[in-house]
Amino acid sequence: MRNRLRPLIPLVFLALTGAGVPDAPAANGCTSCHGDRARMEALGYPHFTVTPQEVAAQSGMEAGCSDCHLGDPTQGEKEKAHAGMGRLRLVRREGLRAEIADRKLPLQVVGSPALRIRPRIEKNGRPAVDPTVSTVLYQDKRADTLSQDFTMMEKSCGRCHAREVAQFRKSTMGRNGKQSRYSAWNSRERGPHNCGAWFAGNEAGIADNTAVPFPATTAALDQRTCNQCHVGCLDCHYDPQPTDPANPHRGMHTFDRKPKPVSCYGGGRGTFCHAGPEERRRGAGYFGGPFSHPEGMEPDVHLRAKVGCLDCHANSGTDPTLGHGMVKRQATCDRCHAREVASHRTSAHKHLSCEACHIQEVGGYQGTYWGPGVLAGSPTPYFKYNDYYGTMAEPILIRDQNGRWIPVKPFPMAVMNQKSGVDRKPGLYWRWPAELPDLERTDDAWGYVGLFGGLPENNRALLWIQMDKMSHKYGRSRSCGSCHELPGGEQLQKVAWDYGGAGAMPFSGSQTVVAGKKGLAIRGIRTTEGIEPTKGHAISSFAPWRYLPDAWQIPGDFALPALKDRAGYEKSRDDLGAARHRRIVHEGNH
Repeated sequence: MRNRLRPLIPLVFLALTGAGVPDAPAANGCTSCHGDRARMEALGYPHFTVTPQEVAAQSGMEAGCSDCHLGDPTQGEKEKAHAGMGRLRLVRREGLRAEIADRKLPLQVVGSPALRIRPRIEKNGRPAVDPTVSTVLYQDKRADTLSQDFTMMEKSCGRCHAREVAQFRKSTMGRNGKQSRYSAWNSRERGPHNCGAWFAGNEAGIADNTAVPFPATTAALDQRTCNQCHVGCLDCHYDPQPTDPANPHRGMHTFDRKPKPVSCYGGGRGTFCHAGPEERRRGAGYFGGPFSHPEGMEPDVHLRAKVGCLDCHANSGTDPTLGHGMVKRQATCDRCHAREVASHRTSAHKHLSCEACHIQEVGGYQGTYWGPGVLAGSPTPYFKYNDYYGTMAEPILIRDQNGRWIPVKPFPMAVMNQKSGVDRKPGLYWRWPAELPDLERTDDAWGYVGLFGGLPENNRALLWIQMDKMSHKYGRSRSCGSCHELPGGEQLQKVAWDYGGAGAMPFSGSQTVVAGKKGLAIRGIRTTEGIEPTKGHAISSFAPWRYLPDAWQIPGDFALPALKDRAGYEKSRDDLGAARHRRIVHEGNH
């Protein structure tokens, strides 16, 4: 049976019904129109017909139209009744501006889980997805910045859920508490990040370090691309479904008290929110399939077992002290795998994280470069060329700040037209200090390379190696040989990738990641064919490696520990039972 909500207000974008309360007035400015199918059909909006009973059944809540949508239900005229009402907005690809549109056709709410919610228009007499729309925003987002609208949340959700809204405002998600700390490309504290700099409030400092003009209007445009990923109440709890006569809980007012995993992945409105950092950037996501890049990669084994995000990650539902909207990034395996975890603590591999062995074939970005380009129809010096997609057979293992081996996917990154680099020596660094509590820390690393010239344009380029920790895409363990075949503990991964993004006609290439006693390097970045740039693009904007093919390297000891008993290894490498008996690996059947 569907998990019913206690009165969580349905902040839906449709200007719909009267109250779901049984003794609500039989008619008012909302229900007199929206509860009358014949009238809505005559007006040309039959898809906006809904009754209070349908809303109550779908949402599981007792709330009137104005409780959720605001407006004035006492008014009989459309303009007066709709004044100040919260509504769905369409984000146009050109300019990334959100607007309220006269939608003559209902939303599409079926299709690929990655992109099932889309506005439609009539084309040649038939419904078609509107190609001018990038995504849709619910009413708890701001039209100007595309970020959270806490005033709207307080007026609507907060009428019944003031405590939850107040707690959400203070949560990591509500504050954009991680990404907003990447204040500049040359930040000493956090370093440059794949997602870019947080332009809001930092425009002047970023512009001062940019060798080409970077006006505030361009910074605001770049910031709006970031803000689409940062959530409000509806992104997590609103779950529109096709109407099903056999199931009264399904419809355009369907809500989920416990957010579904797909809501963490954009909720069907595109591959943003956690789909971006997990499937695209890290390349080791939970869903895989249509969300993954390259598309169709294997999902995490927990997806098949129907284990959801909030089943592993502590949240206010499992730990009320965390506060609403706070989800603990770090998760442990012993809740379901206590025997394996206990056995692992006494094995030869006790200093490896579980994911160090159980994550393989990571996809996503194999290179990302920030250079001049055109974003949403406007020129910017900071366009993200990220479509270098390929797969790495196994992640590279590095020691974390506590000496535990964790998996990462090193890939080259650069941002062009920088006046200065980071005030650090080349080497490995951590995004967040180890002593921070779990709720405030990630285990992500990065390697600072330096500030380089030598490009025909777009000098100078700040180079680093992105090394996010892999945390999902669990499956069968990698082979013993994937770690121990090479002498001296060296790690080597060859990666082939395809580029199909802006700036050039599609091309393919490859690179090799090497980690050993003297350092970590990405060598031999090259194409298997020529690069044909499109009009207005310089190769250095999206492929600086063409001029700096072996520049991405940092010093340090990245070699795996040498085998103390190679003869014993040879005897048990292909015999899991023997390896368990010798306590080389943990016991268990998972």
